Order: sequence, then C-alpha cells, then structure tokens
Amino acid sequence: MPTLAGRDWYYDYRELDAVFSEVSCEKVSASLLKRYSALTKAWSPELNSEWTCRLFMAAKLVMSSTLHVNAAHFADDRNLRVVVPYLRYYSVLSLLRAVCYTLPEHEWKDGQLIQIPHGKAIDGALEHLRRFDKAVADSAEKEIRELKAERELISYRAPSSGDDQVSEKNQFLSLCMLLAEVAQFNSELLESSLLKYADRAHFRILPEYTKRIASVEIDGHYFGDREDAYRLGYLARKQPHPVNMQHFMKEGHVEDFFGAWVADKEAEKIFNPDEMQQIIFDIP
Repeated sequence: MPTLAGRDWYYDYRELDAVFSEVSCEKVSASLLKRYSALTKAWSPELNSEWTCRLFMAAKLVMSSTLHVNAAHFADDRNLRVVVPYLRYYSVLSLLRAVCYTLPEHEWKDGQLIQIPHGKAIDGALEHLRRFDKAVADSAEKEIRELKAERELISYRAPSSGDDQVSEKNQFLSLCMLLAEVAQFNSELLESSLLKYADRAHFRILPEYTKRIASVEIDGHYFGDREDAYRLGYLARKQPHPVNMQHFMKEGHVEDFFGAWVADKEAEKIFNPDEMQQIIFDIP
C-alpha cells in the first residue's frame, strides 16, 4: 500500500504527494481525524446514511468531472470552442463540491448540501487547501476564478470577438487532479476513523436519505434516476456504511455512468465517453 504522512493509503497519490509537503499532509491529516472522530464516536444510522450519500455523491462528481474534461478535450480538438470554457469550469466546480461533501464543517441540512452554491463550494474547498499550503491555495484560487469569469464571459456577454480572451490552461489538468485527490484523501481518513470508533450496529442506510439522491425536483420538474436507485439499493444490501471515495466507484457503476453517454449510433469522429477515464483520477 502507498504511504504518505506516516500512514498507509488505498490510493496511490500523484499530484497531492507532489504539491504538498509530507509535514503539511500529516498536519491536515491529524486535524481531520480529530474532527471526524467527533462524528464517528457518536455514530448513528442517520449519520451513517448521510455520509454514505455524501461520499457516493462525491464519487459521482469525480466521474462527472472526468466526463466534462474529456468533452472539453473533444470539443477543443474539433473547433467547438464555444463550449470549452463551460466544460472546464464545471469540471472544476464538480471537484470543489466533492471536496466540500467530504468535510464535516459543511452541514448536510436535510440534503441541501447537494445544492451548495458556486461561491460556497469555491470558498469552502479553498479554505481546506489553505490548511495544506497557502501559496498552492492562492494559485488554485486564481485559476478557479479565471475559469469562472471566462465561462460567464462566453455564456452571458456573447463577445463579438469570440474566445480570443480565453487563455490557455496549462495547469487545468493538474488542478483537477489535485482537487480529486484531496477529496479522496479526506474520504480515506473518514473511513479510518469510522472503522476505529463507530458502532457497527449503526451500519445501515435509511431509505429517506437515498431518496434525496435518486430523485429530485427542480423548479416543479421531477427527475428520477433508476440507476442511482439501483446502486444505492446495492450499497444498502452489500456495503451499508461509508468507505473511501474510490471504493464507491464499483466497476458496474463506472461502466453504466460513462456508458449512459455513448452515442446511440456509430459514426466517425464521435465523442466517446469511455476514453481517458483516468485522466484526472484513477477510476477503477
């Protein structure tokens, strides 16, 4: 197993290990474990259900970000540049939200956390990055806010000069990898605390929590996701407690998640969502 900050890890970190020092990772790890222990020592079916939903959603957002990164690459390669700022920004936003879902400071609030606003997701994730390294967090903030501004420029202002002011993003993939790995780092520490302190009698998933994931109403429109309902039902039977984020990415779920975006018919030069699935994270 890979080692970092004096611990063994499931995930083989690449970007996080390269960007942050061993000392800072150990400091953040100790702080997070202390905060997680306040939860896991008082574990309950409600907390078990909440954190299963939080990490299941975080895992889906990493997969969603990967899909957006790949779509941006495809679009840019084929001169469909008008959508690239949107895809880049939402790739990063998904990962910022995933980071926030793994942090105990962001309260569940009966599922409202799932709809965390852009600003709070940005600020919350950056606050966490600053615990590792302020300079790295400041650099990440600059790029995140530039991505957001460029997306708004194209989407809201429809510039007659097109995207001539949208800059190259040489650090874009590195930023995505770092955010995904930070979310994984957090989730591994939660799992460690859970296995150390939690009462296993509370390892059950309450259906009222999973319904908030598998069904949603937006502006009077109802959307039900049979795949999510099936996956959450599987977890309730086979894995009824939170695990680290990567371990939520079951092979069948990954195949179905990306397969849902496969074209209905074959054609040349068509987007293939199954390509580059590990471009920002080691998706199983």
